[in-house]
Formats: sequence, C-alpha cells, structure tokens
Amino acid sequence: MSESQIHVPESFLALFQTGSAKRLSEPWHHVLARYETCEDLAQGLLPQARALASDLGVTADDVAQKMAAGLVHPSVGLAPEEAQWVATRLVELVEHGL
Repeated sequence: MSESQIHVPESFLALFQTGSAKRLSEPWHHVLARYETCEDLAQGLLPQARALASDLGVTADDVAQKMAAGLVHPSVGLAPEEAQWVATRLVELVEHGL
C-alpha cells in the first residue's frame, strides 16, 4: 500500500477485494482515488439528505434509497456497488450527525 494518511474503511475496501485472502482487485492508488470520490460525494450530499429527512419527516434510510437511485445513473460515474456504499455512508452520516 502507500504512505497515505487517509484511512479507507473496510466496508469500502470490500468492494475491491477478492478471494479468501481479500487481495485487492485494483491497484491501491485506484482504490484510494475511488474512496476519496465516494466519500466526497457522500459529504457533499449530506446537507441535502439532512434537509430532505427533516422536511419530509422520513428516515435517513428512506432518503438514502431515493438518492441511491440517482447515484447509479451513468453520468455520475459510480459503479453500482460504489453507489450503494455512498448511500450507506449517507445513512451513517445523517443518523450520527457526522
């Protein structure tokens, strides 16, 4: 791996791991770049997700499911599993006030 100070969570690494040895299917720099993109997107969507949950009186899960539908659009540039990770991360951020 690299000397990056960024901690990539296991939940994200799992998207790029194969086999019982959990070897990365992509080079580390690619995984790190994809993580930064996905985390930045989740953080960027957080204010909108909080507002929707509050305005509509729905749960963070409800908001994340609706947003996930848009995240899989090809113009966003995420793989389906990355879109799901962003949606899951949004729930975590909204529910825990991160």
